[in-house]
Amino acid sequence: MNKGQGSTLKATVISVLRSLLKNSVCTSRSGLAKGLKLKGGSGFIPRGLSLEEKFLLGLDKNGRTIYDIGAGTGVFTLFFARSVGKNGNVIAFEPNPQNCTRIAEHLKLNTFDSVKVLGIALGQKREKGTLAFPKSALRRGSLQEDIKASILQAKDAETIQVEIDSLDSQITGNNLPNPDFVKIDVEGLELDVLQRTSNTIKDHKPRLFVEIHGVGIQRKM
Repeated sequence: MNKGQGSTLKATVISVLRSLLKNSVCTSRSGLAKGLKLKGGSGFIPRGLSLEEKFLLGLDKNGRTIYDIGAGTGVFTLFFARSVGKNGNVIAFEPNPQNCTRIAEHLKLNTFDSVKVLGIALGQKREKGTLAFPKSALRRGSLQEDIKASILQAKDAETIQVEIDSLDSQITGNNLPNPDFVKIDVEGLELDVLQRTSNTIKDHKPRLFVEIHGVGIQRKM
């Protein structure tokens, strides 16, 4: 078996496992969600901590207000909800309705009530956009054109129309609490989010944790 065949077989096995386990509930044995209940996935398989997980575990989050921008299926959201305690708040932004449903299930399984989930994408302005995502990996959805084009090459790729707005606008319009910490993972639109979070950053100086995608992409400013 050559390398290409091995990669294809691995992807097939992972896809089958995800399908079989999508409705099962397990207690995560490692990572940020260790000890928490998750629906679907492979949290029952132990693994080591990544560098970003070690970093986040070392922060003082008790009583803080944390924004989870690009929440995916909610693993970070759950971790933040547990970390902030009864006096903290978590605001999660996730445009894919399938992911929002899974986040709601996870919150219910773990009896967290300090989380507000907003089914909207964040970017530069209020508009609609096309979100592309592989059905087998919902957390990989993107609105960024180059990354979206790559996703659309997958056989199980899907697209949906989603609402987009800036974080400054969402905080003002929804009377949201000011963030102490903001995690951003939006598959290529991190700069768009930051550019329209300038008022919040300037006025409240939250700590930022940003995962960067598409570093080599040339973009017009």
